[in-house]
Amino acid sequence: MPGLTALLLAACASHPAIQPNIDPGPLPPASITSPRDQLPAQPSFSEDPETAFRQGKMPLFSTGIPEFLRAHPTYDGRGVLIAILDSGIDPGVRGLDSTTTGERKIVDLRDFSGEGRIALSRVTPQGDSVRIGGVMVGGFGRVVLFNASGPWYGGLFRETPLGPSGGADVDGNGQVGDSLPVLVTRASDGWILIVDRDRDGSLAGERPVHDYLTGREMFGWALKRRVPRLDLVANIGEVSGEPVLDLLFDTSGHGTHVAGIAAGHDIYGVPGFNGVAPGAQVLGLKIANDAQGGLSTTGSMIKALDYAIRFAADRQLPLVANLSFGVGNEIEGTALIDRMLDSVLTLHPELVVAISAGNDGPGLSTLSFPGSVRRALTVGAILPGDPREPAATRGEPVAYFSARGGELAKPDIMTPGTAYSTVPLWNRGSETSSGTSMAAPHAAGLAALLVSAMKQENLGLSAWNIRQALMVTARPIADVSFLDQGAGIPDVSSAYHWLLGRHRVADIEVKVIGDSAGVTAAYRPGGLRSSSDTIQRFELLRPEGSPVETFTLRSTASWLVAPAAVSLSEARSTVTLRYRPEALPANTIATAVVTGWPADTLAGPAFRLVNTVGHRPVATSSFAEARPTVIPPGAQRRLLVSADSGRPFQVAARIGGNQPILVFVHEPGGRPLRGAEPQIAGVGQEEVMFRLDGRDVLGGLYEVVAVAPPSQSSSARFEVKGATIAFDATRASNGVVARIRQPEPAGTPAAQVSLVGAERDLVVNGSGSDTVSASFNIPPWASHLEVDFSMSPAQWSLFTDMGMTLFDSAGHQVDHAPLDYSFGRLAVDFDAGRQDQAVVLRLFPGLAEPATNARWSGVLRIRLYAGNQVALTSGSAAGSSVPAEEETILFNMIPSPWPLGPDFYPLGLMAVEQDGVTWTREVPLPDPSSPLMR
Repeated sequence: MPGLTALLLAACASHPAIQPNIDPGPLPPASITSPRDQLPAQPSFSEDPETAFRQGKMPLFSTGIPEFLRAHPTYDGRGVLIAILDSGIDPGVRGLDSTTTGERKIVDLRDFSGEGRIALSRVTPQGDSVRIGGVMVGGFGRVVLFNASGPWYGGLFRETPLGPSGGADVDGNGQVGDSLPVLVTRASDGWILIVDRDRDGSLAGERPVHDYLTGREMFGWALKRRVPRLDLVANIGEVSGEPVLDLLFDTSGHGTHVAGIAAGHDIYGVPGFNGVAPGAQVLGLKIANDAQGGLSTTGSMIKALDYAIRFAADRQLPLVANLSFGVGNEIEGTALIDRMLDSVLTLHPELVVAISAGNDGPGLSTLSFPGSVRRALTVGAILPGDPREPAATRGEPVAYFSARGGELAKPDIMTPGTAYSTVPLWNRGSETSSGTSMAAPHAAGLAALLVSAMKQENLGLSAWNIRQALMVTARPIADVSFLDQGAGIPDVSSAYHWLLGRHRVADIEVKVIGDSAGVTAAYRPGGLRSSSDTIQRFELLRPEGSPVETFTLRSTASWLVAPAAVSLSEARSTVTLRYRPEALPANTIATAVVTGWPADTLAGPAFRLVNTVGHRPVATSSFAEARPTVIPPGAQRRLLVSADSGRPFQVAARIGGNQPILVFVHEPGGRPLRGAEPQIAGVGQEEVMFRLDGRDVLGGLYEVVAVAPPSQSSSARFEVKGATIAFDATRASNGVVARIRQPEPAGTPAAQVSLVGAERDLVVNGSGSDTVSASFNIPPWASHLEVDFSMSPAQWSLFTDMGMTLFDSAGHQVDHAPLDYSFGRLAVDFDAGRQDQAVVLRLFPGLAEPATNARWSGVLRIRLYAGNQVALTSGSAAGSSVPAEEETILFNMIPSPWPLGPDFYPLGLMAVEQDGVTWTREVPLPDPSSPLMR
């Protein structure tokens, strides 16, 4: 299986893809052909499919699937429909063409993202040719065979907005920027699409394409004698007698990979190389706009799920849905999409929805929404072990990237988070991918196996029973907390036998009393407030009219004390737990669970009361460990650091032996550290260092996590050091005033203020899914750009996504970044010696509610950095010997050494040396006579 470094590089984002269409700017010249020596070579597999099959790279063994299907070969998902809500599916990939019974694998493909919408207008032929959007196409006589009198409609499919990815070169001619003409007209059997597939400039001999649900047809563009690198399908509708055309495609490869895990059959033509439920059929629903970095569009999740429910009901097929998608929770359990999905699942208790936990681990309280949906099956990721080892001894640790619970009693289960699966031809070579995006379809496939079994045995069941079966019979990973693994790794045969027992499962919702409404677990990472802070109350909610029932309570740790039993007679009941501080383990974050067991103990616990208590966090002023602590294989070690807002600090981690560790830093609330990637210690360097500039430091608890390799133990020694002084600088009428506050009297520390670039700040206001744009220039002196966008955490709960994309003047993507929480940062490096470059930054909002004009706002900060710094000279200094008195230093302001664009002002950097360490804080330096925000 992949090693630690390989998995770090391979782990995919939890997003699939989505964003509204944009104005791509001026059309590039139409391109029909390109020189043969510029054509990309046909890509090859990363690993031979037969070899991958023999080596168990589709790790079905982890959840006992081979044994289950040997015992029950017809319970392979047949008769079940799996809806894949994702970035689209390429229907031309081998393994997604048929089921085990020879039925068509993909029953429909439908686009809810808007990415493939083609603007159509009426066209008039000129002899045997027609001009479509400035591109002349011949062979119109072919169209006349289907409709001799018109009307005819034309439009252009443009590659430019699709971004720089390999999938954006749709016709495979080695360049991105082509405008591909399409023609739509009504034939005797309905609307048809005709395109110049071979790019020879003529429609002669081209086959018509119908709406996918009608004709199950696909097409692709490619030069003659070449195979299309991307397969597309048509969604053709009608409004007021006029055609509406959406082309569905997968230029990220994410949805195609996910579909293969859930239900692939004879992948790449290798007999027996299957996904989890090879007998199931697939409904591909595109909710993601790949062109803008894989971000969900407004209302797409709800609209797609509604379509899937109606589609399955019309055909009387049981439905399982998969959402390999997630963004960071700011206020856990309050996201609007969570409430909407929970409402859908309440109305449709038969519907199983598997959702990825997210990839923001290994920090606690990182679980993404909509994985926080109560009734969904939330799935974290393990790293699959050696298939030759028995399950009891096989090492399958929690994947470092798998998001963890904290204020949420999630995830529910763990399944393999890496797999070799189906990808479009353009993405050949990327068959192996990692992330909780890969774990969720594995769980969806497990649900499909169980639904298929129950359907064939004529046994009714609910999604709640499926979830309970998978959790109750799961195999816990030893010495791993519930927040890391949920119930553990499911076994499909055990879950099947549990379902045969026809156990009654009580529907009990858990809430923490005294916390926000959506919090389902008691989470005290900073420890108990005092020696008397030992009481924790939970509320248990049941449907009205539920019978009186008594549950036996069991605690998993001596420090968590529960009553012997609780009797529930009302819709709302309270359970009071007690903490024993003297029994809490020292220097660690401890998690324990109280489970509530019904009289039928084989049914498993009806509810779980999850409690987490940390130790006293270290201060940033000074903390150093004398010796390293051993970390078991695949496990992690956590350190909590208490930080003051605006005060810089640094964190170092050093290995104690020769085995590497991965080191992560998480901000207060769980968000991965902005502007920093995880670092590897032990691969060429024994120590890694994270340095936090004062401008980025938030007040609260930071979490530092070191993770050992999957199959080997390692060790880590932490050191934290921070500024004991507080400092900042502002521009005044007489220069730049630097201020330093010290806790004790001392001389004025050595300080310097330098100019490093320029900044522009804006308050932006949006309505619904309307895009917001900001235009500016990247001057030749700028070597680096950073754009921050932030909104209030409360507003964030209305969204499923927000994306930032930078475009050049021709409409090409320069780069993009999502907001994974209510804050996002886009960073771009630029080459020296360029000309002045005009760019447009666009914000693409995706809201949970389909038809909404909800107002939203945020702050956009655009920073340009020069390749050098220019130090300011100090004019005067005034100090004081009074403790904590403020020291001030006046620096002489100079005109910016670099020409500033409109609305930009100088950006400075204040540096203070203390005890041999130089601490920094970026400082905006607007003219005091101008407002900071515009």
